[in-house]
Amino acid sequence: MITINSFGTAPDGTPAHVYTLANGPVTVRLSDFGATILGIDAPDAAGNNADIVLGFAGIGGYAGTNAACYGATIGPVANRTCGAEVTIAGTSWHLAANEGENNLHSDLEHGLHKRMWAAVVDEGACRVTFTCHLTHGELGLPGERTFTATYELASDGTLTLTYRCETDQPTFVNMTNHTYFNLAGHASGDVRAQEATVHASRYLPVREDSVSEGIIESVLGTPFDLRSGAALGTGVDAQNNVQIARGRGYDHCFCIDGFELDAAPRPALEVHDPASGRSLAIAITQPGAHLYTGNWLDDGANLAKGGATYSPQAGFAFEPEYYPDGMHHADWPQPVCTPNHPYEETIVYRFGTC
Repeated sequence: MITINSFGTAPDGTPAHVYTLANGPVTVRLSDFGATILGIDAPDAAGNNADIVLGFAGIGGYAGTNAACYGATIGPVANRTCGAEVTIAGTSWHLAANEGENNLHSDLEHGLHKRMWAAVVDEGACRVTFTCHLTHGELGLPGERTFTATYELASDGTLTLTYRCETDQPTFVNMTNHTYFNLAGHASGDVRAQEATVHASRYLPVREDSVSEGIIESVLGTPFDLRSGAALGTGVDAQNNVQIARGRGYDHCFCIDGFELDAAPRPALEVHDPASGRSLAIAITQPGAHLYTGNWLDDGANLAKGGATYSPQAGFAFEPEYYPDGMHHADWPQPVCTPNHPYEETIVYRFGTC
């Protein structure tokens, strides 16, 4: 079942909406403003529902600064780009220098998460497809581009998100979703005790300015070795590790094992909350995923939904992506978006209990 309700008015005066997908034990709330995930209600081990996604009380929070990018569809370029520059077919294209001389998430004021998307509802499939268009040169990149974000909720508690971009000329696309999860409930405190397994034997170290160092290192013997599972707080507290100290916790891209171009989604992350019994498993098609433990969160009751206060580690984001700044490292996996080969990547979220 899909219901549609008002979500107020976007800054350009366009009416915005909430699309509520209800199918089986899980309910998902989305908005056509930014193709955003607003909330996800999931049962705990005792059958009690809670919203496990951090977010704002109304559209004003999402349309405002939203520095944390709650629930956001990020694009065309996720994460940090050194020098805010991309070279495509020998031509340099320039993104907004919005973090010193570098770029973060394309454009924090005008990116895809700050735009109205058209919506098409498929009630029978419990699916909503959002569409947004960018003109040639808009947001600093070439091509007349059409982006889609398709959310489909299955009756077994699986939410499948497919991102796609079609273009009339070669361009660069590296989209992600920036939802923050707290499996105990969005207003329940921090996620330090929640236990995460990341299927990655390598990760990308970062510089002091959080841009990739341009190398790939083994996780062995570091706090980034989450292959056997560990409480998130254990790694966050490892401040003697220079990489953890630079991010105040996890704020790094993991190289998820087993990447093959155009392959089916493969396991990337499992998280379990011992207190509630809720679990989340994420499978992806992208080569990497950025784990961020919300180390800089600071959103009080004047904006957060339900009167919540979000402090550091109030939630974790797991952002599937091609490696950040990968366009400057030709030997890394490169996303493809051409007229003959549209960009298309899939993220699968499976909610359950343990």
